[in-house]
Amino acid sequence: MKNSSEASAKSVKKYTSAILIVSIIWGFIGYSFANRYMHLNTKGSIIGALIMIFIVIQIEKQIILNVGKNKIAHYFRVAIALVMAILGSIIVDQMIFKDDIELQKEASIIERVNKSLPNKVTEINNELLRLDSLYNQKGAERLTLIDEVTRKPTIVMPGTVVTRKPTKTDRVIKDKNGNISTIKVDTIITERSFSSESIVNPKAELIPKLDEQIKELSSKRDSYNLMKIGMREKLEKEFKSKVGFLDELEMMINILFNSKVALFVWILWFSFLVFIELFVVSSKWGNDTQTDYDITIIHQRDVRINAIKQLSKPGNDI
Repeated sequence: MKNSSEASAKSVKKYTSAILIVSIIWGFIGYSFANRYMHLNTKGSIIGALIMIFIVIQIEKQIILNVGKNKIAHYFRVAIALVMAILGSIIVDQMIFKDDIELQKEASIIERVNKSLPNKVTEINNELLRLDSLYNQKGAERLTLIDEVTRKPTIVMPGTVVTRKPTKTDRVIKDKNGNISTIKVDTIITERSFSSESIVNPKAELIPKLDEQIKELSSKRDSYNLMKIGMREKLEKEFKSKVGFLDELEMMINILFNSKVALFVWILWFSFLVFIELFVVSSKWGNDTQTDYDITIIHQRDVRINAIKQLSKPGNDI
């Protein structure tokens, strides 16, 4: 470009300005989409915007760096412009009509809550019935134990006492000659005596354990009752926290079909983005856009092609 005219330099500035405008718009769209619908943080959204800008610049380079007029590339760029304009206008309009979408979302959330609430309440009621059954069962067991322990605070336990006493007993012996004599032999005598002992009824130890189980069941039952009371609010928060692109798109389409003003605004944005996208194309392939730089490039290409053809003819030493 150093040896080109001022017209070529102005063309470069014109292309740069057009690409800058498109890049800024799509950077904003990319940031908003990544932040709102992909739920990325600020850093992630900035990366998304930079990726979108990079893609747009690469698309525009296909047009700017193209030598001559390529109709196929022109048609493809027009098709890409239409697609990008549709996507861009959808994302931008969803931000423009944010308040209207929120109103429709509130109505949609109420409808979804009313649809989901009975099933959730039924599940909680079934669990409460199960807990009530266990609570009543444990309460009945506790009353039975208390009644039995009250009637029999102690129980009699039979016991056996074994006593071993050493003593001497007489033993008669007979020698080889037939003489009989008596000797003393050490002997242990075992004596058993039966007794009874009164102890605290062991079932009394089961009552504190039942009390803990009953207390735990009562706590669970209270938590489920609180959960049932706050179920509607919980469902509303759950549905509000999930911002779906398709859900908002459906709501926006309803707004466009029900409001001529909203449809007119969407058409304005769509037309604006289409014209912005085609700005580079029109600048490149307009009737008066061929500069000396373009002519020089085309001339160098033609000269190079002719030289290759001359070298390729028979009889030429390549």
